[in-house]
Amino acid sequence: MKKTVLQISFLPFLWLCLMLVAVPTASAEPAFIDPVTAMEFVWVPSGTYQMGQTKSEKEDLIKVMGRDKYEKYCAEELPRHQVIVDGFWMGQYEVTNAQYRQFKLAHDSKSYAGHSLNSNKQPVVEVSWEDAVAYAQWLSAKSKRKFRLPTEVEWEYACRAGTTTVRYWGDDENLACRHANVADQTAKQEWPKWRAHDCDDGFIVTAPVGSFQPNDFGLYDMLGNVWEWCSDWYGENYYKESPEKNPQGVDSGTYRVARGSCWDNPSRFVRSASRNRRRPDNRGYALGFRLVASNVSP
Repeated sequence: MKKTVLQISFLPFLWLCLMLVAVPTASAEPAFIDPVTAMEFVWVPSGTYQMGQTKSEKEDLIKVMGRDKYEKYCAEELPRHQVIVDGFWMGQYEVTNAQYRQFKLAHDSKSYAGHSLNSNKQPVVEVSWEDAVAYAQWLSAKSKRKFRLPTEVEWEYACRAGTTTVRYWGDDENLACRHANVADQTAKQEWPKWRAHDCDDGFIVTAPVGSFQPNDFGLYDMLGNVWEWCSDWYGENYYKESPEKNPQGVDSGTYRVARGSCWDNPSRFVRSASRNRRRPDNRGYALGFRLVASNVSP
C-alpha cells in the first residue's frame, strides 16, 4: 500500500517536470524578411561583451606566427575591453549574388583558378566598401526601411553570440569544417602548399550561404566564406580609445574594416577577434558583406 501511495503522489511532480522540459524558457524573435530581396534578418539582443583577444589567444598566436608577425597582423586586436551594444537586426546570411544582382544586374563575382564564384547562392564578392554602401542605400529606398553595414563592434558581438572562446564553436580550430568554410583539406588537394585546417568542408572556393552550422544567434558564416565589410574606418589604436557604449569607430582614415575571415584562410585568421583592413575602393575574390536593418524593432 505504501508503495502504491508513493507512486501516485509522484505522478503530479513527474508531470510538472515534463511540462517544464517541453515548454521553452524563452522564444526567439521570428526572422524579419525583406520583401524586395527576400533577405532574412534575425534579432541580435542588446548586451555587454569583452571585445578583442584573450591572453591565452595572444600566447597561442605568438607560438604559431612568431612575435614579429603577431605584432604586424594581430596586435591591434588588443587591449581586450568591455563594450555595451544595443539590439539590432542582422542579415542571417551574407548577401548573395542573386540578391546583389537585383541592384546591379551585370555584376560579375568572377572565378578563382577556374572555380566559379558566380552562382546565385554564393556570397557576392568583388564588391568594394563603396559598392556595399550603395547597395544598402538602394535597398533602403526600395523597401522604405534603413539598411546599413554593421559597425565593427556590432559585428564581433554578433559573431561571438555570447561566447568567450576563440571561435563561436569553441577553441578547437579543427572543428571549423562543421561551422565555417575555410582553408581545408579539399582546398589543399587543389593547392598542396596551402596551410590548411585538418578537416574537410567539401568546398574548394566559396560555399552557398548557410551551408554550415549557425552560431547561437542563428547567424550563418560569421567566420569563413568571405570577409565582410563593416561601416567603420580602421583605427590601429582604436581599442585603446574606444568608448564603451555603441562605438562607431574612428572619425577618419585610409582603410575600412573587414571582419570574419574567408574560405582560403588558415586558422590564425579564423577567429572571432580577427580584424582586417582594406581601402574602401578595394574589390577582391574574398570580400563581401551582410547588412543590418537599423529601424526595425522586435
